[in-house]
Amino acid sequence: MKKVKALFFIYNADGGLLNELKYWIDKNLLKKQIACELCDISHGTFFVKFEWQKFVKKLEEEYTVEVLHKDEIPQKIKEKNYSFPCVIAETEEDLVELMDSKSFKDLGESKGVEEFSKEFYAKVSKTL
Repeated sequence: MKKVKALFFIYNADGGLLNELKYWIDKNLLKKQIACELCDISHGTFFVKFEWQKFVKKLEEEYTVEVLHKDEIPQKIKEKNYSFPCVIAETEEDLVELMDSKSFKDLGESKGVEEFSKEFYAKVSKTL
């Protein structure tokens, strides 16, 4: 099993107050079909879900965890050209994509933190 140094959860959305406001308006008021499944998992209509905060806090007991927007990612991740959203593990040897954008789509309508958590841990046990 590879030793994980850090986990990166990357949204398919840009950060910053204006970008977050635009995303919220597009999704909730204009009902545009925008795809950030990780946003749907981690956020309710207005705020970050408590269950998501608990999930991340539990991971932080064992790993360094960063939850980032796609315009905030480190260069080493940018160079790999991952599609978003995704979950990346940084091991001592390399970056490993635990969940790609297809994995998020495969979750379908079950976009709860609990379902995501089960899928995440299944991917970790298979991949690392």
